[in-house]
Amino acid sequence: MSRDQWIQVLWDENRGKVLSLLLIILLLAGLQIYQSFQVTPQLEISSVQLEKSRTELRQAQQRVVTGGGAKISGIADDLERFYRNVPLRSDLGSFIGLLYSYAGDAGIDIDQISYAAKFAKETALLGYQLGFAVSGSYSQVKKFIYLLEKSPSLLIVQKISLDEARKEQKEIVRLQIQLQTFFREEEQ
Repeated sequence: MSRDQWIQVLWDENRGKVLSLLLIILLLAGLQIYQSFQVTPQLEISSVQLEKSRTELRQAQQRVVTGGGAKISGIADDLERFYRNVPLRSDLGSFIGLLYSYAGDAGIDIDQISYAAKFAKETALLGYQLGFAVSGSYSQVKKFIYLLEKSPSLLIVQKISLDEARKEQKEIVRLQIQLQTFFREEEQ
């Protein structure tokens, strides 16, 4: 058997195996090329971004250690100042007197004020919901609302409604308002 015959016999018997081996080699070469041009650059970009994030994290941690305490202390001071400006519970009467004073300054009367108290656990403040109505000309009611807006008291207008009614040829409006204000407990 000559060399050419021997190669022919070997090829005939192992053609499938040789083609499979050649296909595997080409597939591995293709994967290597894909990794070189696609995966490796993306991995390098991700690595750079990770290192940048780590650097920023270290810098932020350093800022917290060196200067963050002052900021937190400043926030605590602001919060303490805020709580000191919230009136004591015993000042509820003064607040209601202030509402009547605003109504008088606007030239209108408050008939009756109803209120209910509710303790807010999150803030440790006592919240009062006040409801009342005033009647007068539009400009009087507008002035009353303006005085409420400019009030130094901590208050939230929760609900407001304005109705028009005619009385003795004068235009009269009726303002129904619901406010919430806050007080702190008496200091022990």
